[in-house]
Amino acid sequence: MKALVVVDYQNDHVTGSLGCKYAPLIEGNICKRIEDVLMSRGDLYFVIDYFEENFLTAVNGKLKPVNYCVRGSKGAEIYGKVGDYTSKGYIIRKSSPGSDELMRKLGRYDEIELCGVETDVDVLANAVVARTANPGANVIIRQNCVASRNTDLSEFALDIMDGLGIKIM
Repeated sequence: MKALVVVDYQNDHVTGSLGCKYAPLIEGNICKRIEDVLMSRGDLYFVIDYFEENFLTAVNGKLKPVNYCVRGSKGAEIYGKVGDYTSKGYIIRKSSPGSDELMRKLGRYDEIELCGVETDVDVLANAVVARTANPGANVIIRQNCVASRNTDLSEFALDIMDGLGIKIM
């Protein structure tokens, strides 16, 4: 069985306070991957940042002092056409780069594919979660389905993931 994990493809990460010029460009590729997974009867997960109003006073807010993905805000919503698929998948809200809830869900899959943003932070963290949750699964990252504000760190993260046995396509 296959799972597709869409990581942090939210308004604030794509065009908002943490956005980058590359993030909107992968929207069509992510939609195509979602369609393919749904056609093959795989499972779809949206792993999203979701913070309270007091985010800036919390530990994570002090590490990244930008108010983003606040509960109930437009910035916390899934971006563009990718958001049209939320009713066909599972939403996992997280308050750190990697998701412990996702880890509990991934044990039953033969193949786990991840896409979304930030390649060098949240995608990397959740790829490690996937590899840890299910060491026998084929874990995949498609380069045309991830984006990051820092292209150098993004390339470095892809190299790290490759070294961890994650298939980079």
